[in-house]
Amino acid sequence: MSDHHNSSDTFIAFLLGGVVGAAVGVLLAPCSGEETRHKLGDWFDENRQKAKGFIEKEREVLLAKKAQVSAALEAGKKAYHETGGQHS
Repeated sequence: MSDHHNSSDTFIAFLLGGVVGAAVGVLLAPCSGEETRHKLGDWFDENRQKAKGFIEKEREVLLAKKAQVSAALEAGKKAYHETGGQHS
């Protein structure tokens, strides 16, 4: 769970850094407004794809963890029933 939290923090930091960088870039850009808007559009499209990839990866990790927990729960139930519900 710690790895998931760290990767989420990293992604949030990445997004915030990107937004700040984009804002500074717009303020300091020597390009025309139209050209700057085009570049920003490209940047947002690229990072939207990265975000989708990150979300899909995290979804796959979560589904794998869910499957592990379900399997462990079923194994525990089976063991409990095989022992007749006796505590050790």
